[in-house]
Amino acid sequence: MIAGTHSGCGKTTAAVAVLSALARRGLVVQAFKAGPDYIDPTYHNLACPNQRSRNLDLWLCDAPTVKRYFRRGQNHSEVSVVEGVMGLFDGKMGKNVDTSSRALSKMLEIPVILVIDAGGMAQSVGAYVHGFLNFDPAVRMAGIILNRISGQGHFTFLKDWIESHFSVPVLGYLPKDARLEIPERHLGLVPSLEQSIDIQHFAKTAEQFININLLLEKTSGISRDDSPRSETSSETRDGSPERTVPIIRIAMAYDAAFHFYYEDALEDMREEGFEFTQFSPLKDKEVPQDADLLYLGGGFPEVFARELSRNHSMLQSLRSWIAHRKPVFGECGGLIYLTEGFRDKDGTMFPFIGAIAGKIRMTEKLQNFGYKEVKPLRDTFLFQAGEPVRVHEFHYSSWEQDEEAAARLASKCAFETAGSGTQTGYWDGQILASYYHCHLGAYPKTFQRLRSSYEIQAH
Repeated sequence: MIAGTHSGCGKTTAAVAVLSALARRGLVVQAFKAGPDYIDPTYHNLACPNQRSRNLDLWLCDAPTVKRYFRRGQNHSEVSVVEGVMGLFDGKMGKNVDTSSRALSKMLEIPVILVIDAGGMAQSVGAYVHGFLNFDPAVRMAGIILNRISGQGHFTFLKDWIESHFSVPVLGYLPKDARLEIPERHLGLVPSLEQSIDIQHFAKTAEQFININLLLEKTSGISRDDSPRSETSSETRDGSPERTVPIIRIAMAYDAAFHFYYEDALEDMREEGFEFTQFSPLKDKEVPQDADLLYLGGGFPEVFARELSRNHSMLQSLRSWIAHRKPVFGECGGLIYLTEGFRDKDGTMFPFIGAIAGKIRMTEKLQNFGYKEVKPLRDTFLFQAGEPVRVHEFHYSSWEQDEEAAARLASKCAFETAGSGTQTGYWDGQILASYYHCHLGAYPKTFQRLRSSYEIQAH
């Protein structure tokens, strides 16, 4: 695991540099991202284009499911690298809940490489090292990478000082370098799909300034596990002989505006007989006509509002899909796209699909962020009423409703937030949409419900 002292310390830069350097050696490398983030994995995929990055989230999924996802990825690779989330010890904490990188590293029994932003620091770096080594001695700290180092002299001083005071090796450093900086905006890093970065420069920098051989030596020796799916995540399998089931085709929006999906959830669904056809709401003229379900994931429709609103052919195709009562699932960006339109910070209005009443307005501040537990208010094609569902929410936009829209939506709320009782989302018997992101792989019964819904429709 490559973890950090805090958000913004450079752990993503370090992870991408190490991943790309390992891949350049010809190794089969599997990248993982701790937590719910969709954007960092897009940079992992640049570094290791032959292996899709996977998320490991201890809130969205239970521990056996997280372990299964880790082993599945690990067993198809020679080296596995997990990028941590926030600072090593940060995350949602509570009774029987710890979503931190620390908790994940201990559960998976993997060593940690700590990234420290040492720009402008001298002996004070020792406070970081001492604190992170001793806060939880059960964490296996395998090494340190120093970030934003001003030069070889600065690094040599810090390395000698740290290694003379602590029993942890300094594996190398990343210099101050504008070419290693990844641009940010309202939801974090700008996804790699929207820009061009020199991934080879990341690899060469790691090869020059990080002792990759020592890194591998200090982190090797993790056993592999070929165990089958855990009981928790095998609920859809009844032990009966394998049977032929109809393929259910899912039209999945995928382009620069919509690309927030969890790779393991998609893989679980493929194993259960679902087939995905990708289409681009930005560039294509229509939805794949042979699909049975429309899946509009999260992303950045707010960034591409103008282009989306001008693709009149696609909007008409989507409206026709909905008019024919085919099911639709929208997560965050999908919800935004399904409403009447989007208003940017300048007040410009961009018409969208119009299947859900109300408009989305971009704001200057974060509206909702973090983990939640919600309960569906009614049975849907994914969830049963009252069934607890763990979700993540992160958006700067606001769903605004005038009096007429509010009246139309009052009886169509999809979820109730545990604790607060707040009702939100949308369900009308065909369209399920909300600002929430969930990990469908954590709820295998959703696959049964989707199939049952399809069979009822087909009949």
